[in-house]
Amino acid sequence: MTNSVSPGTDLPDKLGPVFLVVDDDPMVRKIVTRGLGQLNPAKVLEVEDGLEAQKVLQTMAIDVVVTDVVMPNMDGLELMKWAQEHCPQPLWIILSGLETFDAAVEALQSGAFDYLPKPPEVPRVRVAVRNAMDHIELERERKRLYAELEDSNSQLAEKVDQLQQVCHVLQNQAAVIQADLNRAEIIQRALLPQEPPVIPGWCMETLYRPGSSVGGDFYDAVMLDEKHLGLVIADAAGHGVAAAMLSVLFKLRLKQLDRHEKVLMPNQVLERLNSRLYDMLSAPGAFITAVYVLLDLHSGRGWLASAGHTPCVLNPAKGSPLMLERTGPALGLEPGAGYDEHEFTLTDGDRMMLYTDGVLDGGPDSPRTEDIADALNSGQNREELLGNLYASAVRGVGSDRDDITMFLLERAEGESHFDDAVPRETQQHEPLAPPPELQQGSSDGHAYISISGAVTWLCGQSLLDCSNAMLEQCAELTLDLGNCEHMDSTCLGTLHEIVTSHPESVNLQAVSPDVRKLFDELSMTSVLEHINPNTQSLPHGMTAINAASLSPEQQGARILGAHETLASLSAENQEQFRAVVNSLRADLPGEN
Repeated sequence: MTNSVSPGTDLPDKLGPVFLVVDDDPMVRKIVTRGLGQLNPAKVLEVEDGLEAQKVLQTMAIDVVVTDVVMPNMDGLELMKWAQEHCPQPLWIILSGLETFDAAVEALQSGAFDYLPKPPEVPRVRVAVRNAMDHIELERERKRLYAELEDSNSQLAEKVDQLQQVCHVLQNQAAVIQADLNRAEIIQRALLPQEPPVIPGWCMETLYRPGSSVGGDFYDAVMLDEKHLGLVIADAAGHGVAAAMLSVLFKLRLKQLDRHEKVLMPNQVLERLNSRLYDMLSAPGAFITAVYVLLDLHSGRGWLASAGHTPCVLNPAKGSPLMLERTGPALGLEPGAGYDEHEFTLTDGDRMMLYTDGVLDGGPDSPRTEDIADALNSGQNREELLGNLYASAVRGVGSDRDDITMFLLERAEGESHFDDAVPRETQQHEPLAPPPELQQGSSDGHAYISISGAVTWLCGQSLLDCSNAMLEQCAELTLDLGNCEHMDSTCLGTLHEIVTSHPESVNLQAVSPDVRKLFDELSMTSVLEHINPNTQSLPHGMTAINAASLSPEQQGARILGAHETLASLSAENQEQFRAVVNSLRADLPGEN
């Protein structure tokens, strides 16, 4: 046996992570240790079999274990299962040759973080362990935030579930960021407004284009009461996933009404946001610029506050354009920051443009603020105007561009339109998975639901509600999966609930081999038995099923219910989903 330190030795003050390498091949241990040594660890321990590893794990805290599968005395899989019961803190990375690949897969299904092929390569070892450490740090951060919320006063306690939702999103993003950016895009786009409010005498047009799969821009338009409209546009510092997470945090912390449901003025909205975000954004360079507009739809009177954002342009139908500059610092930079307000009035034909700095900071042909004012006064229709500004902003710009968002409000009759299509240049360089889509229709008393794309937990409640509603009106329901590429575990569990709740009325058709394989792997026998080998044509005029608007508690309950359903189908499922079910039960109110 080779040990770089005796298992009973006390470690010095811990300045970095502690790693344990378990392999009976000295050369493999040397390769793995060399890779780990480049990550500035406190210690790298080496043992040659599972029994020696048990002694180390019982006597000191280990962050990451890198273990072979096949070893004398105790193999790696047996060691990992023992550790999950007796010392579950470490993350596990499995070393596997071709002959033990099935064991590596079993290890991943049992909770291992990753596996590496043998013989291992130093760069791959370093990347895998660094990802594991990132995961550990994110989990520690989630626990820290949760503990802080537990100690908060009653007002903050009401927001625990929202912040926990952010933590879950952050955790999921960090775990799959390299392999699953497309899913991150689907989740982020679900936070954007799906349809503009219909307001007689007013119309609005938007254009949203993230610089990559996900971005840091955000916008929304919300009717606050019968006469007040709230508009917001925000731009998180940076690009990509980090900025996207900031925009999600902004969305969850944005409050436009006080506790008595009274409409807040723009300066109050931004001051409260700044206070919340300053306490949370401790990383250097983490801040958000934003504009909030409150509009009285009856009189056209409006108030605007800007947190370090690009100037908003107000273009009267008669008169010169006005530049509404920022009224305070960006959110998250200064504690106790105050914000002034611009007051204005929009009359018939007046236009107002809100936009992010990606419009101005693109290529050599990017428009200036003065060019935006000229465009507003040019007489172009709203969609054409935004399209031309976007074309100028991206002309001559490579793939690494900033996010671009524009929001045009006009006091005039017309149809409003929100445009958040996938950017064309992204489609050319890296095709994105199609967004999930649910459609419904019926013909001669027979109901149909079409499920398309990569369907995630965001669609679970909508699928269940729509199925139950249609079965109240029709004797039969066919779920068409002809265009379904993938279903996550929440949707799979929900699908099983639908079938088993109405076994005489529900059937499936056009199920792809990949999706059928998911049914088989999860022992979804009842679902498999309800697949119709004959495909019926879908009725004409199928309509989209809007995503259900759920609170974090409701969404958590749906995810929990679906996973409890899957766990009940087999012993393997129960083992696979035990950690998920226990975590969700612990997080949901009333489940403890």
